[in-house]
Amino acid sequence: MILKHWKTPTAAIAAAALVAIAAPSASAAMTDCTDDLGDATISGDLVVPDGATCVLGGATVNGSITVGADGWLDATSVTVDGDVIGIDTYGISLDGTSVSGDVVSYSEGLRGGFLYLNDLAVGGNVEAGGIDVEINDSSVEGSVSTLAANYVDVLRTSIEGDLSIDGSGWGVSLAGTVVTGSVVVSGSSRDVLIGATADGGADQWGNTVGGDLTLSGNTANLQVAGTTVLGAVVLDGNEPAANFGSGNTAGAVDGEYTGSAPAAGPADGDQSVVVVVPEPDAGEFVWTIDSTSNLVDLGVAVENGDHFVADGTLNPVRVTDTRIDAPQWSISGQVSDFRAGDETVSGKYLGWTPQVLENDGGAVAGSPVASGFDEGEGLSVSRTLGSADAGHERGSALLGADLELKLPVSVESGTYNATLTLTALS
Repeated sequence: MILKHWKTPTAAIAAAALVAIAAPSASAAMTDCTDDLGDATISGDLVVPDGATCVLGGATVNGSITVGADGWLDATSVTVDGDVIGIDTYGISLDGTSVSGDVVSYSEGLRGGFLYLNDLAVGGNVEAGGIDVEINDSSVEGSVSTLAANYVDVLRTSIEGDLSIDGSGWGVSLAGTVVTGSVVVSGSSRDVLIGATADGGADQWGNTVGGDLTLSGNTANLQVAGTTVLGAVVLDGNEPAANFGSGNTAGAVDGEYTGSAPAAGPADGDQSVVVVVPEPDAGEFVWTIDSTSNLVDLGVAVENGDHFVADGTLNPVRVTDTRIDAPQWSISGQVSDFRAGDETVSGKYLGWTPQVLENDGGAVAGSPVASGFDEGEGLSVSRTLGSADAGHERGSALLGADLELKLPVSVESGTYNATLTLTALS
């Protein structure tokens, strides 16, 4: 949701920006980014000019990043030694790795941009105003504060300082948030959901607050559930009053509320231990040829009575399956006819004996397939190289096979080539 109509009080934002933003050193090296810089290493500061789009993937910035008006920073797996700062930007998205300093983004005018932080370690503070704010699966060593943000979502994130959210016109959601300091949510005119669903039920992700939780001046649906507050819950001027659902604990409650009274917090001398267990990675299914070459050389065939024989080894196939539900998979192979100029010989004469060379993924080798010279259709039809049943161990397996080619002595001499096609099913 990106809204473009919120106007932030300019004087308030400007004052905050003057406190939070330091001008870069005149002597610092600066690099403009107006395109995709990939995994570049930037010595000094990086600047996204007004209206430009900068894409980073695996990059390292030895200084700070500044994003100009209407600029867009789309960064994945970046390491920033300094700050990330934006004023009136189209948006800032930081997905992965770290920012050693502060992350600051404000809108002074009609621009309703966004700040999205995901799986990010922030060494300083996060400050935002007049924009959409989402912070997911991240850690912040300092504090987080927002002023007149459109909406604020903080999910599965740890904050070592305080969390302050003031004047969010489109609501606030805190779930799986662990704040060592205190939390203040004030002046919101849409749903404020603190570990709760909109109807007051407990969210999957509860919250823990090491200090006080203050809810004041909110004028919309205000729900609190599944939240542990080691200090006091302070309620003031909320209309309607806050509703407490299930699973809350608090050292004390001061103010009006509806619903169930929170349980008592830890006694003096006790310590509260909290851990957020994230959703498991969905994983992936990948297979590759584990060799520097795709060529399989069977050498020179040797005459053996009524046939020629040639042996070789299939280039190993690496199968990695880390999917959480561990579904069944199989790798099969089928060979084309062998050709030498105008001469053609059926692929049925190639057979194999599959093997599992390494097995950390519950793989089982396929059945041996005889050369069609002896019986059957050989590898001219699809045959299983290896497979794993549903529920197998998550991990990697290396599949291989010994190849045997038997050709009738009536075959014309020549250098024959064929293509062995491997297919994965899951």
